[in-house]
Amino acid sequence: MKKSFLLIAFLSVSYLCQAYDWDPSVYRVGKRYAGYVITNEGDTINGYIKARQRTAYTAVGKSNQNYCEFYQNEKDKKPVGKYKPENIKGYKIADKVYHSIPYSGGLSAKKLNFNLLIQEGGIATYHWFRGQEGAATMIKNDAESWEEYDARRFTTSIILRKGDERPRENTYYLMGFAKRVSELVSDYEELSESVKNKEKGYRMLRFDAIIEEYNIWYAQNNQ
Repeated sequence: MKKSFLLIAFLSVSYLCQAYDWDPSVYRVGKRYAGYVITNEGDTINGYIKARQRTAYTAVGKSNQNYCEFYQNEKDKKPVGKYKPENIKGYKIADKVYHSIPYSGGLSAKKLNFNLLIQEGGIATYHWFRGQEGAATMIKNDAESWEEYDARRFTTSIILRKGDERPRENTYYLMGFAKRVSELVSDYEELSESVKNKEKGYRMLRFDAIIEEYNIWYAQNNQ
């Protein structure tokens, strides 16, 4: 277990650094990008999807998190599908993959929304975005990068979901970390015991590495 930890820690660095580029030169709101939708029956349909903001600025606004406008061809005048999270399992636009899961900012454990997939695995990781107050009217300063500008406009929650279990923000696991995380990875008994016993390298500050180690084990044992 401990001999493999350096490898896991190294992999977790890549996991932590994984991010999507929202710069308008790469992803422009209103443009159509190649992608696909996954139906509730599990079929994949390729086409084009209209890019929207990562989150809505108003309660009735449309965003990537609550709406998917699908076109068969890039230049088609009308979409062939307008999907809400309950209509499809998910979709891909450009490099961004969204899954329809029962997470909507903590307001309801049952309401479906499209969450941005960051890391696949037995325990998948997602990002959920919220707009900061006044975000809709914020203007980018010449001196700031797009990352700095976005940090002023949006907050990002990290969501974890194991299989079909209830998605939870990663902050849920910080209170009673050893107990909650050992239960989360309980099917990987050796890892669960290391977390439960608070072994070196299996504590709160290595949460990402623990999830990565679980996902490596899961992939090896669920082929």
